[in-house]
Amino acid sequence: MKRIEIMMTQAIEVDFVKLYERACRVAEIKCKYTKIDNIMGQGNTNPKLGDAIWPQLNVMFILMIEDKYVGVIRNIMKNLHKTYVGEGAAAFISDVADVEEL
Repeated sequence: MKRIEIMMTQAIEVDFVKLYERACRVAEIKCKYTKIDNIMGQGNTNPKLGDAIWPQLNVMFILMIEDKYVGVIRNIMKNLHKTYVGEGAAAFISDVADVEEL
């Protein structure tokens, strides 16, 4: 099981969700994620701080997925980077030892 944290500018979140939902339909799995709005920070592009100087904000998606679907998310991110050159989008993957849904 993997935990994937994806931070991106709000400008491309709709496209991410569409691509992710399409991938879930193809794989015939439930499309689960947690979305956190109004994330501020600095990455490889302009800061997103929600203020008068840097007015944009980011969003964050957290996914818990089976290892075999990591490549699907990797392809979605590659697609977003090609489509939106210069827009901020980054994903980080970590192992999850035990997952138990309560």
